Amino acid sequence: MAIGMAFAAVPSPNVHAFPGESSVYPAVHFPHAQKGRCTDLARKLPVAERWRGVFGWRQRRFCRRICASKGEDMGKYSLILVSGFALIFAWMRTGLDEVDDLFFRGFVSHYERETARLTANSVASMSLARLREQRTWRAGYSGVSIGGGAGGGVVDDRATDTGLSVNWIRVTAWGRSGDAVDSTVVMVVVPTLPTGVRGGITANAIVTELGNLLVDGRDHDLDGNLVPGQGTLGVSTTETLDQMGASVVGGTSGGIDYAPANPADPCVVEEHATYVFPSTPDEVFGYAEGTLKAMAQSGADGGQHVTNPADLTFPLSGVTYVELGNTSAWQAIDFGVSTGVLIVHNAWGNAKVKDLNGGTFKGLIIADDIEKIHCTVIGGVIAMTPMPSGNCIGNGTGDVLYSREALLDGASVSAGGNGGMTVISWQE
Repeated sequence: MAIGMAFAAVPSPNVHAFPGESSVYPAVHFPHAQKGRCTDLARKLPVAERWRGVFGWRQRRFCRRICASKGEDMGKYSLILVSGFALIFAWMRTGLDEVDDLFFRGFVSHYERETARLTANSVASMSLARLREQRTWRAGYSGVSIGGGAGGGVVDDRATDTGLSVNWIRVTAWGRSGDAVDSTVVMVVVPTLPTGVRGGITANAIVTELGNLLVDGRDHDLDGNLVPGQGTLGVSTTETLDQMGASVVGGTSGGIDYAPANPADPCVVEEHATYVFPSTPDEVFGYAEGTLKAMAQSGADGGQHVTNPADLTFPLSGVTYVELGNTSAWQAIDFGVSTGVLIVHNAWGNAKVKDLNGGTFKGLIIADDIEKIHCTVIGGVIAMTPMPSGNCIGNGTGDVLYSREALLDGASVSAGGNGGMTVISWQE
């Protein structure tokens, strides 16, 4: 008892009281107290357990057990956390792969659609270029390879589609790339033969031929070679034809060609024609008044407008408009190799061109008064005056060879070039 009292009366320096506890007990020594949560855990032990801590080993064993348990829990938490990150990453990776695949497929689809569209447009453009070079071309294209696409096209006119107007052409082109297909439809108006041309020579007065003048209404190409079955009348006049000397006239009627002869076969000569004869050069084409003069003044395709023929530059091309004074004449001409539409006209309707002595003109000559053709004209001639001043339209060795191709070229330049074609719609 005394010993107990002494023990209680003289507290050991290692003994203290925890706040809120009435008993005095030995301080619990934990080697890990300064290293973590062991001190807090030990303070929560029952008093009896703390007394066992006097001997030390149970406390240390308990602390290690508690810390080990906490470490195991932390390891489990870490494993769960890492596993969660792995799952999230896998999900994100799958999502990214799907996005990447969608992006790639979208890019490929867009590329194929654009390639198909551009291929169709390219074939349409190729067709238009070919039509400008050869207005009778209707073959179309097939198996065309352009970049990564393939395409083709067809060309229709009134012969294959009666719903089209006479001078309309429809170009239908398509393109393919991968699974994508696209098409382009272009409608164009092409040049037509001038409505005022009815024969190799079309005149509003008596046509007198002398010498060795040859007038041939059979069709010819630009080099003067015969094109069978596509010609027209040799001469058409509101008055009469007087064939004299060794002059000859030929032409085509009903698809049958008649060789130049003297006298000409009646079926290739039109006399006393009753149609309304054009009173101005613009009416020959059906244009608004002033169109041809404006075209010449624009200089398109080498066109020229002069009031003095000495100011002309040869060879002629495009629309050449010679606007002479009242009763004036342009005389002694060597064309070299000229092309287009030549107009000799004035407000009085008496501008005269005379002595066409040399060279070749390919196209259409329209003159108020024309006298003595001694050159080669491939295309056609129109004499507009009802009162010619000369005694004949030719008395030498000149040739007038009707040519659809040359007249269409003339119609083309008179419409502003570009093959004379006008695109009226382009649908993709």
